[in-house]
Amino acid sequence: MALPRITGVATATPPHRYAQADLLALAGYGDAQRRGFFSRSEIEGRYLYIDPATFRPDESVDGLQDRFRRGALELGEAAARGALARAGWEPRDVDFLATTTCTGRLTPSLDAHLIGRLGCRPDIQRVHVGDTGCASAMVALQQASNYLRAFPGRRALVVSAEICSAAYFLDDRLESAVANAIFADGAGAATLATEGAGPAIVAHRTLFRPEHLDAMGFEYPGGRPRVVLSKDVRKIGAQMMGEMAEALLTTQGLKREHVRYWVLHSAGRRVIDRARMLLELSEAQVAHSRAVLRRYGNMSSATILFVLEETLRNESPLDGEWGLMIGLGPGFAAEGALLRW
Repeated sequence: MALPRITGVATATPPHRYAQADLLALAGYGDAQRRGFFSRSEIEGRYLYIDPATFRPDESVDGLQDRFRRGALELGEAAARGALARAGWEPRDVDFLATTTCTGRLTPSLDAHLIGRLGCRPDIQRVHVGDTGCASAMVALQQASNYLRAFPGRRALVVSAEICSAAYFLDDRLESAVANAIFADGAGAATLATEGAGPAIVAHRTLFRPEHLDAMGFEYPGGRPRVVLSKDVRKIGAQMMGEMAEALLTTQGLKREHVRYWVLHSAGRRVIDRARMLLELSEAQVAHSRAVLRRYGNMSSATILFVLEETLRNESPLDGEWGLMIGLGPGFAAEGALLRW
């Protein structure tokens, strides 16, 4: 049976890029501990769907939602069109659309809006993956892969759009300061088919640790989204990346040394550091994850597609080479895919 392949990947960012020092000034943190979250993040700058000329830190819930809606649709459409162009497809060629976001809500959902904006066929099948956090794009890829396994010869599109700046929260919690120091806005998209060039998705796996259910997510005091982010995430996340790698490799009787390309979620400096040590990887093998974190920050679920695009842009995989793609999210969950060129 022909395996689903990722035939095109593209990303999109807002027009305004902020240096990390500028964002620290906007946040207004004066104490050394909170300022250190920014200075030690290894993030140089981030793109935010915020106009510096009109930004107000006391935006209302309605203001945040309006900005999320505009940003998610604009960036989601741009990423989708970029991926379609790289695959050589028209929007009407797409049989299945999977969208994801966790930093806001739309009803009708993101997929419905994009079907209209892109000009897809009225009989397109779709699914929206919401509230699944930073692992959402991997869940959407799994849905698209499953669809293509059921219907070989058809074509699928995955779109992840995150406006994390619509979930900023200024209070005294250290978690909020960490979130404000690392999260950013962006969108990623990927086309999948059982024909064409690109890495094949050989296997997918999901791994849950519900005992860590409260480690990461959102809460909504007064209806305004506020990040929940335990300091234990760096340890839990790295450990689950290791478990996910072993689970995926076992499906093909592989060992870690067989994997050439590691597409790991750029969750944060310490998560990457711990994952590199636990998986016994070289700096070169996590270089693309670090590069995305440095240039863009953590864009929640869209981040993994930025790392995949960075990998494809800078590497020249040979037929038969293996890759591992792993995202992390609340639940606590790891979502992974074993890739082969």
